[in-house]
Amino acid sequence: MSYKGMRWYKCDFQMQTPGDPNNWLQNDPAYLRKEYTQEELITSVDLYLTKCHEVGLELVCITDHNFIGLEYLRVLKGRNEYIANQLHKEPLIIFPGFEVEISQGLGIHLLCVFEENKSLNDIDDIVTQLGLPRSERVINGNITPLPQATFDSIQKIVQEDHNGVIIAAHPLSESGLLNDKFLTDYFQRDMFLNPKLLAIEVPKPLAEFSANMQMLITADVACHAEWRRERRVAAVMSSDAYSLHEGSKGYIGKRHTWVKMSNPSLESVIQAFLDCERIELSLNSPDEDVRHDKIVSLSIENVAFLDNQTIHLSPNLNCIIGGRGSGKSSILEYIRLAASHKQDLKETEQIQRVRRTLPPSSLVRLTWEGSNGLMDTFEYDTASQTTRVTSREVQDPATILRNLKVQVFSQREISEIAQKQESLSSLIDTISGAELDRLKASEIELKSTIQSLFQTRKTIERLKNERNTLLQEIKEIKRQWDAFVSVQAENERRNKAIVAENYILEVVDETNTLVTSWKELIKSSTREHADLVKQDWLEDSYFDDLNVGLRAAKQELEKNIEAALIKFSEEIGSLTDKNEKWGTIATAIQQTKTDFISACHEKGVQPDQLEVLKGLEQSIRLKEQDLDDREKKLTNSSQEIEKLFASIGTLYDTWLAQTNLKIEKINSILASGSIPYTRQGSPFISVEIYKCRDQEHFKQIWSANHNIRGNTRLGRNWEAIGERLFQTFEASEELTPWAILAQWLENEELMPTELRGHHEDFNAYLTGDGIGFWETMQITRINDRINITLYRDDGTRAGSLDDGGLSDGQKNTAILALLFAHGTNPILIDQPEDELDSDFIYNQLVPLLRRVKYKRQIILATHNANIPVNGDCELLYALNTEMGKGILKAEGGLEKPNVKEAVLNIMEGSREAFRRRQEKYNF
Repeated sequence: MSYKGMRWYKCDFQMQTPGDPNNWLQNDPAYLRKEYTQEELITSVDLYLTKCHEVGLELVCITDHNFIGLEYLRVLKGRNEYIANQLHKEPLIIFPGFEVEISQGLGIHLLCVFEENKSLNDIDDIVTQLGLPRSERVINGNITPLPQATFDSIQKIVQEDHNGVIIAAHPLSESGLLNDKFLTDYFQRDMFLNPKLLAIEVPKPLAEFSANMQMLITADVACHAEWRRERRVAAVMSSDAYSLHEGSKGYIGKRHTWVKMSNPSLESVIQAFLDCERIELSLNSPDEDVRHDKIVSLSIENVAFLDNQTIHLSPNLNCIIGGRGSGKSSILEYIRLAASHKQDLKETEQIQRVRRTLPPSSLVRLTWEGSNGLMDTFEYDTASQTTRVTSREVQDPATILRNLKVQVFSQREISEIAQKQESLSSLIDTISGAELDRLKASEIELKSTIQSLFQTRKTIERLKNERNTLLQEIKEIKRQWDAFVSVQAENERRNKAIVAENYILEVVDETNTLVTSWKELIKSSTREHADLVKQDWLEDSYFDDLNVGLRAAKQELEKNIEAALIKFSEEIGSLTDKNEKWGTIATAIQQTKTDFISACHEKGVQPDQLEVLKGLEQSIRLKEQDLDDREKKLTNSSQEIEKLFASIGTLYDTWLAQTNLKIEKINSILASGSIPYTRQGSPFISVEIYKCRDQEHFKQIWSANHNIRGNTRLGRNWEAIGERLFQTFEASEELTPWAILAQWLENEELMPTELRGHHEDFNAYLTGDGIGFWETMQITRINDRINITLYRDDGTRAGSLDDGGLSDGQKNTAILALLFAHGTNPILIDQPEDELDSDFIYNQLVPLLRRVKYKRQIILATHNANIPVNGDCELLYALNTEMGKGILKAEGGLEKPNVKEAVLNIMEGSREAFRRRQEKYNF
């Protein structure tokens, strides 16, 4: 079973044939003289059919003047299938008809077209009935106009009595309806405004006409009232062919019209004339403009309450209808399962229920076509409750599934979005798309950096405490040291000698380190040198010489630097520990130490006290080294503190950028024309986004502080402090309440008067036991508060989310508008009409669907006839319940009789119920 919904067919509504030798070009290969053989006729017909296929026509209307090509048309229809088979094509859909000239004004040409299976003899009789018997249709080689016929009289015979359709041929030419030179204003207006005239032929797309002509044809509200039709007239383009190939007159393939149909028939064409969005005057098929992702089909087998079936979906609007228990909602849930990764599925009661309908033997298979034309197949596995990609090998199915971005909403989920700020905020985030995702990724990185810097700040506090401890310990040790030192002169002399000794040692160590590092650096440069790869594009040896030269230069540099380093090391050595005087100097230094110890003995210092002194000296040295280490770390860490404050500022800037992006995205949607407009020309909803102002979210964060003890004065007033903080924040220009709180901690005078008594406790808590909570708060973003205002059709304000002036249905109305208007990915909604009044469904939702369905695939389960009928869905899929299973009742476009009957029975309660309601309305 293949797709049964509507698609675009390439049509030509006005084609002459060589069966009219008076008009067909004589130099054309298919031309037939008035007298011809059967072989010549077949040759001409085959050329004609082949040319139709060559230019891609699928539906043609054969409209020879006064039906004089009857015999040609008979053979044309007879040879249609044979030629199509030869060309491996589908047979042409051939509508028989004729072109006639009526006597209004100076003559107007009309095309009269009939159903494909209409008897040709009956059509011939219709021409006779119009006043042209066969013998009078051509006189002296000229086509005879209809005698005394008017549009009304022809319309009654063709359209009312014989179910045909009339098209006003080339209305802008000399024999056209809208040619001012050949028609009086009265006749023009009378015929053009006639509601029985459904279509006119035009020579070019409407966009290429003047603004006034466009308004006339489309019945624009700006059109002059005397010329504005109640229902716009359809505009079609035709070739008016008189030859196979391009020439002075019309030829096959010169112009065409795209008509959207599911079951090509005259009824389908008439429905397209009544709904002009099914007609497109473009060179290429509108199907080629479908660039969005789409679900091609869904196959289900062995499920609990649905018969085995495959649904081939339209890339535009799909409506699934059926009585209660027919399984229409389950179909949407099966798509949700097959298009989602298990981790991304919220375990709702609905998901659990639909899973229970899937035994181990069940199959749920989804076929997908991306905007790039690539296809994928996904199957839901009931055992693991996961979806597999079965069309190809993939390493990470979750990534593939998330990229599908299929949106599925039950009515409950829509109501939740309308009722909860958190859910509405998530929707706005989704609408903001990849740019917001990038900002959120930056936010996560910044948070990680800040958390690391918070740890650094704790380390700094620890280092400061350790430094203070060391300073005190050194002071105490030195005090003990000084208590033992009784000979100050010897002590000072010894200390100076030690300083000199240490200086010499440091110079030697520094020299050794310098020489070693430089040697390693130059060796590394030579060792890691990489030659340029062989350059075979040039015959010259330049690059080979370059490689050799560079390596030689580096080697020479290495040799020279090593020599210089050796010389430098020797010079430093000759100045320090290898100097001829160093032995004397070292002895002198040691003598100062010996003299000091001798002096201690002289002063009565005991040997064991001397050991203590040596230990104190070592202890002071070690403590001082530790102190130097702490000071260096603190010096380096001061930059980290600056980085902490800068990172927090950058984080807040990122939060602001997120809000601004959301505002920009929403405003672009409202200005795009996708959202329904009021009669004043403005969107029927407005959306305000207030940065970080969601009070409920703030309360959740504030109340999450589990460390605060409720029996303390601060704990008892914690919620009240939070409320006052948020009030202060709302009245400020700050981006986050945490900035206000930081100011409070810094300066008690900035706190509200009634809270200042808590400042000491507050400060002590947030810098002590509550520091972890305070750090978490500073990097926690409060959701934006979103308010949606709804306007009536006359532009007056109906109410908003903030003021509580909207009903549940009105709230859902606003959410649906946002859901449908944004994005190009498939969207599925179960019964979007719930909670909505009929006026909105017809006046806002239906126009919204008609605008959006060409930009994205829409799949709806619905029980409201306005949606598929007035929304002109491309695929209506009707289910019926038999033996406890939902089975297919009908599928296709609304022009198909069985689909139309299904809508009447399922959505209108039966044809009889619809007729009785119509009678009561007295229409």
